[in-house]
Amino acid sequence: MHYKVQPALEHYLGIPGFLITLFILLVGLALFLYIIYKRYLLLRPAKPDLRLDSLWQRVYDLIVYGILQKRQPRYLWIGILHILIFWGFVVLALRTITLYGLGLKAEFILPFMGGSLGELYHLLKDVFEIMVLFACIAAILRRAISRPARYEFRHGKAHKSHAYLVLGLISFLMVTDIAMDGSGILLGEERAYWLPAAQGASYLFNGLGQDALKTLYLWNYWLHILTIMVFLNYLPLGKHFHIITAIPNVFLRKLKKGSIKPPRWDVENIEELDSLGVEKVEDFTWKHILDFYTCTECGRCSDNCPANTVGRPLSPMEVTIKIRDYAYESKPIFGLAGKRDSQDQGLPLIGNVLEPDEIWSCTTCGACEEECPVFIEYIDKMIDLRRHMVESAKIPKDFQDALLRFEKTGNPFGKPPAKRADWVKELDDVSVKILEQGDEVDVLYFVDSYASFDPQIQQVAMAIARGLSKAGLTFGILGPGESDSAHQVRRLGEEGLFQFLVEGNTETFKTCSFKQIVTTDPHAFNTLKNDYPGNWVVKHYTEFFLPLIQSGRLKPMKSLDNGGIYTYHDPCYLGRHNGIYEAPRGILASIPGIRIVEMERNRDRSFCCGGGDVNLWYDIEEEEMRMGERRVAMAHEAGATVIVTACPFCLLNFDDAIKTSGLEGEMRVVDLMELFMGTL
Repeated sequence: MHYKVQPALEHYLGIPGFLITLFILLVGLALFLYIIYKRYLLLRPAKPDLRLDSLWQRVYDLIVYGILQKRQPRYLWIGILHILIFWGFVVLALRTITLYGLGLKAEFILPFMGGSLGELYHLLKDVFEIMVLFACIAAILRRAISRPARYEFRHGKAHKSHAYLVLGLISFLMVTDIAMDGSGILLGEERAYWLPAAQGASYLFNGLGQDALKTLYLWNYWLHILTIMVFLNYLPLGKHFHIITAIPNVFLRKLKKGSIKPPRWDVENIEELDSLGVEKVEDFTWKHILDFYTCTECGRCSDNCPANTVGRPLSPMEVTIKIRDYAYESKPIFGLAGKRDSQDQGLPLIGNVLEPDEIWSCTTCGACEEECPVFIEYIDKMIDLRRHMVESAKIPKDFQDALLRFEKTGNPFGKPPAKRADWVKELDDVSVKILEQGDEVDVLYFVDSYASFDPQIQQVAMAIARGLSKAGLTFGILGPGESDSAHQVRRLGEEGLFQFLVEGNTETFKTCSFKQIVTTDPHAFNTLKNDYPGNWVVKHYTEFFLPLIQSGRLKPMKSLDNGGIYTYHDPCYLGRHNGIYEAPRGILASIPGIRIVEMERNRDRSFCCGGGDVNLWYDIEEEEMRMGERRVAMAHEAGATVIVTACPFCLLNFDDAIKTSGLEGEMRVVDLMELFMGTL
């Protein structure tokens, strides 16, 4: 393509155009590098993080989630708009290089952009400019008119002006480029291809003289390349830093779901650490600070957070933004510390930036992380904040009492370990072996604390024992030799006690021989699989029993023709954290006569019951309704009369929520294994 106007050869007040372009480029890039350096100063003192394992998996995820933007369409229309803008920037990258090249050298053209390939690219670029402009206008109108609630902040100001400014800058870049091409057509540039946007602009400019068209072209050129540098330098100042950091953040994402990071990646023995957890910003890992940079403020995390939904004082997005704003104030780009006095910099986050109930409100359900399009991690940050509160004795008394019971008896009930296997005495049709040193079995049934001591959950344990027996498997339990899996202990932040309990259980595992471990509880399953050392084969009872049912080795005990309508609730630590969605549904569907409906929020968008982890022992006073009640309402809206779950805590919580919702007699909750074995 031949350009009739050459910005590099123009003169302004005697200064050649190529020098002006060079000045804009050098000053813009120098300022950008300075700003990035200042942002790096927040990363430099941060703690280590291990993020370069499984490189092929990371490259694959980068393509699927970073380049192809797989998670964006989970919010369909705004996701499509975002993809259009993202791909517009990808396509227009070559155009940006070309424009700066034209400002430095007349007739500049990239080596591979001549001929038909160049024509094809210019058509693609022209079409994308229309789409990006449309997407930006639609996004502006959506924010101004529809005003989705997830963009709003409950505690503080949302950065709305940043979004409008960036969308405006992107729109301006599209308009100036289209105007350049439109005026260029009328100036006689040689084009043998169709450009809908440029030719549309040329109709608007038709009738202008050659001098006016040349002026129009040059003004749009200089405004365009100057705006590119303004845009580039604005990105690291606010929420749109994610345009730069999102791709590396996706590449460096946490690969092992369900696990909790150790207190320090570079120190194995916690006794060697001066302190545990996160007290100040610099106590986070460098990857977690990169998370703060990458937050898009889309609000998807908070929109799906059950704690936020029921009115608890937690919004994952706001936690991220408050820490980020505080960190930015401590290391300002220009000048001295900003709004806060210099003596306030580096104060503990809890009590100054965040409130304790924000952190305790989290159920670690993982809904926020599942929804985030750029893979920001919340749970590990929450646990690190809790670790510090536990270490500094700034936790509610209810937690202190629970932890004391764990320490003394190995369970949250404070019951003697000798009574751990008392539930087997009620089984008159099945013999349950309590394993001793040297015993060999097919299956080690890890019962855990609630199935050992809670009368209602003991019935679930009995149903599992009957299933193992009817399948013809040799199995046993550890009885007094078993301690709590310590899943809740670690997620409460008591790392030392967690390691103590883990060490006790793993040493006991080594005393007997088994092929695999089967658990009652998704929480125990998760921590044995993802937090414990060793290579144990661990399965939740749903994924263990389904193949036995499919092979005909185990069959349902009863037909369900009682007119009930059943819905399955996905427990967080079985579903989102470990990806087990179909096994429980397969078991449920195998029961003759059953009628099943799905709740609107199911599988990876399931809604937490509110009964897991620290919420077992601590009630947050500030909430509009309980999570369990909200979930029961969802089941009721779906037309279900029976909620089926495969988690002891969901079972207990829904049973209570049905009563407090006034639905006793209309609805009930059952465990999947009890239903299958016909023991209800």
